[in-house]
Amino acid sequence: MNIGKKIINASLWGEKPKVTDDIVAHFRKEPKELDLIIDKEYFHSKFIWFFFILGISATLLSRILKFLFENTSAYFINDIVLDIFSELGIAVFGGAITAYILEKLKHKTYLDNVKLRNEIIERIKELEKNN
Repeated sequence: MNIGKKIINASLWGEKPKVTDDIVAHFRKEPKELDLIIDKEYFHSKFIWFFFILGISATLLSRILKFLFENTSAYFINDIVLDIFSELGIAVFGGAITAYILEKLKHKTYLDNVKLRNEIIERIKELEKNN
């Protein structure tokens, strides 16, 4: 994992990364990787996966508990609480899937725009050399 992604992972858990001589030396050699520190797509994808797993877990747990309480007289727990918990889980992981798809489409557009930007910059440099 590169240093940019390590910094993002640290910030996800509330750690404030410290600028060390190693970090400065790395980005001095690889200045293009400095943009990874502000890579929103990577940051968002971590949260999307968290909510996807949370939603699946909530749904599975509620279905398992409903199966375990099936032959009991706990009607309220069985038909109301667990159904609401299950629907909440389905909504959370459905939302996570939707967000993931939208994030991937946005990232593809971003990469296409970066290529276009770099091509324009190269063409401008060529024109400046020729003038």
